[in-house]
Amino acid sequence: MDVQPIDPRDDRAFADWFAVVDATQRDLWPGEPGWLAVELRARALAEGGDERVELLVAADDTGRVIGAARCGAPLRDNTHLVSSELWVHPAHRRRGAGRALLTTVERRALADGRTVSLIEHDEPAGADPAGRVFARAHGYECAQVDRRRDLAVPADPARLVRLEEDCLPRAAGYRIVTWRDRCPDEYVDDRALLGRRISTDMPLGDLAVEEEDWDAARVRRREAQSAAADRSSIVAGAVDGAGRLVAVTDIQLPNGAPEKAYQWDTVVLGEHRGHRLGTLVKIANLRLLAEVSPATTSVATWNAEDNRYMVAVNEALGFTVVGSGLEWQKHL
Repeated sequence: MDVQPIDPRDDRAFADWFAVVDATQRDLWPGEPGWLAVELRARALAEGGDERVELLVAADDTGRVIGAARCGAPLRDNTHLVSSELWVHPAHRRRGAGRALLTTVERRALADGRTVSLIEHDEPAGADPAGRVFARAHGYECAQVDRRRDLAVPADPARLVRLEEDCLPRAAGYRIVTWRDRCPDEYVDDRALLGRRISTDMPLGDLAVEEEDWDAARVRRREAQSAAADRSSIVAGAVDGAGRLVAVTDIQLPNGAPEKAYQWDTVVLGEHRGHRLGTLVKIANLRLLAEVSPATTSVATWNAEDNRYMVAVNEALGFTVVGSGLEWQKHL
């Protein structure tokens, strides 16, 4: 099995790489668009020094690409780790492509001075646990389990009103703001602080990760990357009496496949918790999503099993479990 890095600017090489990713996604989650080519290419080509992304392919003895990997190496923080996803074409499994890819990932990580390897995989409810067997066989331990929950949208308006009426008495002194794509300048520093906080405030299980280094420039780079990936960002936040943004929630909407949206960050600063702000910003964002994207029929979100507060918020909104996202860790 021949494993080589590819240049994401090479149209043919990237097409072969993405064909494996796409086939694997469609086998795992039938009927869903999953990652789009433009999204993964934009991530691999992103500039700014936050992360270095490398794409690898595994080819059989005929030269046919049957495996693919994406490796992300943080550059501003967490420089001890590499985080990877591996895909093997459903028609060519159990031929050694996954093992060859992972061996190469680990070797290159060590050469780069990385000491922790993370691999991620999704697992629909009731799915074959082959991903778990593979990870354990290669010395990885499960460090975090996130449950994936989906919500059919537009959300039930009556449910949203009931939740909102229950929350508002505890949120006196705060106001809800919304925007699309670009954070207003007056909130960008606060948005950076929220990005820093979510990296360590959310339950992390046994993951050997450190606080991420966020500033306003990083917020703008992330927005630029979303635009390059042909995504829209649907955002709602809570502002306190001093005019500071103290909570935020972000839905990513692929413009090329708007039927499925993805919940990303939701965070409330610790000193402002207890006011039901997490629920209120999510209600506002679901309403904004329905307004700007009537083609969207479902939103997916992931929460750590022990994130009881956010799980309760999502279940109150009507999200239901459809699978899991597992993060596996190995000290190299």
